[in-house]
Amino acid sequence: MEANLIKEKIRELENWLIENPNSSERNLIESDINKLKNQLEKNYE
Repeated sequence: MEANLIKEKIRELENWLIENPNSSERNLIESDINKLKNQLEKNYE
């Protein structure tokens, strides 16, 4: 996945967390954000 797409997806997921603070899927979304951030870091090593 291209870096700009990863950054956009991270923003979308972070916005989702803001809009859905009490969702039961919060842990899953946070995990996805962390995975994407790690992927982004690996692309720039």
